[in-house]
Order: sequence, then structure tokens, then C-alpha cells
Amino acid sequence: MENEKQKYDFKEEKIKSPIDGSDNCFKVYTEPATDEHYLCMNTGYMASSYFQMNNDVFQNEINNSPEIVKALQHYDEERDLIWIPSVLNMGPLGMIFPDGTLDSWIWKFAKNVDIPDEEQEKYPVPGKDGEFYKSKLDIENAEEFARNDFIGACTAMGVIKDGRLNPEGAVENAEVQS
Repeated sequence: MENEKQKYDFKEEKIKSPIDGSDNCFKVYTEPATDEHYLCMNTGYMASSYFQMNNDVFQNEINNSPEIVKALQHYDEERDLIWIPSVLNMGPLGMIFPDGTLDSWIWKFAKNVDIPDEEQEKYPVPGKDGEFYKSKLDIENAEEFARNDFIGACTAMGVIKDGRLNPEGAVENAEVQS
């Protein structure tokens, strides 16, 4: 008897954002149903069907998140989900992250920059004697974007082009974070 793998069709649906009420918010899901993922492109908030208060996956995610992400959680009564600001790490392209306080925060986009050869010794790779990082996030010169301009930060990073997902920028540079 052959072991058949289940085939999933990925679907996308525009929804009203529970964060800012805009229609620039998306639900991505599969058929047959597995889990759902949500992203508001204006505010940068995201959720998944696992993001519920008593869910171990959510608790692990939130416990390993920066304090600003923890402080900015938003409960979506309609879906019974908790939304949090995204932290988008695209390896060579850089990182988008929230920065500030609960009352006053913005998005920042830090590019990944090369470390000059003569400075690399200042950036040792942990657990690897004699090995040094060749690039770093340029946090000091990060570009700033309003809290409702996540799409602007994504455009600056190169994952959005002409208001649409840029597969060349997004897919080639994606890194799985654990």
C-alpha cells in the first residue's frame, strides 16, 4: 500500500484588521484546513490559529519575544486570537522590528551590513574559536517608520515592490528562526 501525502492548497483572503480596521489585512490558510495565519500590512501585527492565551505554542512564542512585543499584544474577540507585532528577519536583507514603549513605538528596518575585515575580530561567533561574523545588523542607522507603516518598512527592505510581495526579495532571502 502506497503512502500518499496529503496535498494542500494555499488560499488567501482579505479580512478587516482587528488592529486598525483597515482592509489591508490577510488570512492565509490551507484546504483541507490545517492552521491559519494572519498579517495586517498597515500595522505589522500578526497572528496564527495557535495564538490563544492557553496554547503552548503561543506561550512559547510570547515568552521568547522582546518586551515591546509582549506589551503590544492585542486580543481579537471575533477570532479569539492574540495578535502581536511582527519581527521580520530576512537574513541578508536585514530585520524589521518594533521599537519604543507601549505609548510611543515605531517600526525600524535595520539593514545587514558587511563588517570590515579589520573589525571582524570584535564579532566572534560563539562556540567557534577563530571564527568571526562577516556581517551584522546596522541597528544604529536603522530607518524609522510610523507604527501604521509596516508596509513602508517592507518596501524599504525589498520584500514588497510596487505594493505587492516581491518573490525575488522575499523567498531567496528567507531564514527560518527558531
